Amino acid sequence: MTKIMVVDDEEMLRDRLKSLLELDDYEVVTADSGLHGLETYQKETPDIIVSDIRMPGMDGIEFLKKIKELKTDVEVIMLTGHGGLESAIEAMKIGAFDYMNKPVNFDELSVNITRALEKRKLIHQLSNQQVQLLQAAKLAAVGELGAGVAHEMNQPLMAILTHIESLLMNDVVCEHPELQTKIGRMKDQFVRLSSIVKRMHDYSGSRKEGFSQEDINRPVSDAVYLLGQQLKDHNIVVETDLEKDLPMIFLDRYQVQDVIMNFMVNGRDAIDEKFQQNEGGRMKVITRKLKGGQGVLVGSIENGIPVKEGTDNSIFNPFFTTKDPGKGTGLGLSVSYNIVKAHNGIIGFAPLKDGRKIFYFALPFDKDKSLVADLELPEQLKNEWNEL
Repeated sequence: MTKIMVVDDEEMLRDRLKSLLELDDYEVVTADSGLHGLETYQKETPDIIVSDIRMPGMDGIEFLKKIKELKTDVEVIMLTGHGGLESAIEAMKIGAFDYMNKPVNFDELSVNITRALEKRKLIHQLSNQQVQLLQAAKLAAVGELGAGVAHEMNQPLMAILTHIESLLMNDVVCEHPELQTKIGRMKDQFVRLSSIVKRMHDYSGSRKEGFSQEDINRPVSDAVYLLGQQLKDHNIVVETDLEKDLPMIFLDRYQVQDVIMNFMVNGRDAIDEKFQQNEGGRMKVITRKLKGGQGVLVGSIENGIPVKEGTDNSIFNPFFTTKDPGKGTGLGLSVSYNIVKAHNGIIGFAPLKDGRKIFYFALPFDKDKSLVADLELPEQLKNEWNEL
C-alpha cells in the first residue's frame, strides 16, 4: 500500500487530509513539525510527503533540504499560505515535486499525488534499465576476456594432450596398467579443461551445439565426484539426495556441471569461513521434480556463513564478491546465472533457519519453454529443506 506522510503544525488540517487520503486507500502517517517529520520519515519511509512550508522551529524549506540530503526517491509536495510564493519557488529549486496554495483543494492534491507516484515509477523503471545495461556491458567484458584467455591457453593445452597421448602409447606405460590408468585420468581432466576453455567466451548464452538430452543427475553426480576429495580435506561432510527416474532434459552437461561446482565451491568457502576447516561443515546436493511438473530443481544446501544482508540483488552480478581482495573474482555465480538463463531456467537462493542457505536452479523439461520465476519457490524450499 502506498504510504503518504502529512507534515503540518495545524492539527485540524493534518486530520482532515489524513481522513480524505485514507478514503483513497492510502496509508497515512502525520507529523506536527519539520523535526518530527524527519524522525517519522526515518521510521516510516513514506512514498510521498505533503508538507507545509511555514512551521515553527524547522520550517518546510529546511525540512525539504534535510530530506533531499538523504538521497531518497520520495517526492515532496509543498503547501503554502497567502504570500508564500517566494518560498514555494525556493522549494521547487531544492527539489520539491510541486507546490499548492492553502486552503488545499483535495481534488488537486489527489491529482498531484498520482503524478508524483507515476514519476517515481518511471524513475525506478529507468534505474532498472540502467542496471540491466551495466550488467550487459560487464557480461560483454567477461566474454571478451574469456575469448582472449581461450586463445592463449588453447595451444599449450593441445601440446599437453599430445604428450599425454604419446605417454599412453609408450611401451613402458603399456606394461604398467596402474600407471596407464592414472595417466588416462589425467587425460580426462585435461580434455575437460580444454572443453571449459573452448566454452569460456560462449557464456553469454547463445551457444547450443553442446546441448543434448541428458539425465540431470549425471552432471550433478560428476560435480560431487570431482569435488569430493577436496571437500573431505576441508572436513566437510557431503551428502546427495537425488530423485530417481527424472525425465530427460535438453542441456549442456558440462555447463550444468560447472553451475553445480560453482555452488559447491561457494558453499565450501562459506563453510571454511565459519568452521576454519574444522569439523562441523555439512553440504547436501539435491535434485527434485518441480511441483507442477514443468521442470527439475537442483540445489546445494550448506551450513556456512549466511549471505550478507543487502547483497540479495547483487549476488549474481558480474564481478560482485563479498570475499576479501584476491580471494574471489565475482564471476562464478554470474557465469552460473548466464548458463541457467541459456537453458531457459531460473536461478536463486533462499535462506534457511540457523544461517543455513540453499542455492538452486531449475531447468524446464520442455526445451522450447522458459521457466518463469516462482515467488513461492523460496518459501517452499524453506519448508522442505530447513533440516540439514
